[in-house]
Amino acid sequence: MTGFLKVQTLTSRAELPVVGATVTVSRQREGGGRELLSVQRSDESGLTVLVSVPTPELANSLTPDQARGWTDVQIAASHPDYDGVVVRDVQIFPGITTLQELILVPRGGTLTDPGETENLTIPPQGL
Repeated sequence: MTGFLKVQTLTSRAELPVVGATVTVSRQREGGGRELLSVQRSDESGLTVLVSVPTPELANSLTPDQARGWTDVQIAASHPDYDGVVVRDVQIFPGITTLQELILVPRGGTLTDPGETENLTIPPQGL
């Protein structure tokens, strides 16, 4: 099965798109290491094109006693004028399009050190 991901890079309290941000999407391989799924630049709306993500079968997400029914991906965004952001464990479900918004902070904004990367982890869904 396949799920889909679209990323939007924004700034200024999620009101302005960040154009030209480099957005990287990867997932953990079963045997270790990471598999690169996509590297793109955000467009004038701050959006990437749709990324296809291999997912488990839909039946795996119908009841809590079954194996995990989604694929976790990691999304990283960077831009020369903004601090980077990394979001881990973004859940992609079979047959569903996920829109993940990434808020980039202008360099020298609220993060402690200029050029710092904000790291976020999304907890698993309680099915």
